[in-house]
Amino acid sequence: MGNVSPWQGVSGRTTFEWLEGGGFLIQRSTVQRPEYPNAVSVIGATGSDGAFQQHYFDSRGVARIYDMTLKDNVWILFRDGPDWPQRFVGRFTGDSNTITARLERGTYPGGPLEHDFDMIYTRIV
Repeated sequence: MGNVSPWQGVSGRTTFEWLEGGGFLIQRSTVQRPEYPNAVSVIGATGSDGAFQQHYFDSRGVARIYDMTLKDNVWILFRDGPDWPQRFVGRFTGDSNTITARLERGTYPGGPLEHDFDMIYTRIV
């Protein structure tokens, strides 16, 4: 049967909008299946020395803080966490209409990261 991701074929929608007055970017994600969480994230320069972070909250009651970088069309989110490490690496196409992302996670704090699943974001106008 091979390795088939439980996310394979799952559709969702993600929107990005500036918080009224600016300063923070709000990311909202909904997934078309009830077994996967919907989420809202707040992105801003809230880290030490003004570094970017994503504050993530989902419909399961999970809350996490990810360190974030966006450089050379690569968007990286990372957390070591008290339970396991996670990393999101999203690569923008030249026209910025698609992000191809790889999500990785470990099984214990400080542990090595392994492929978890892939995602593709496509801009809908």
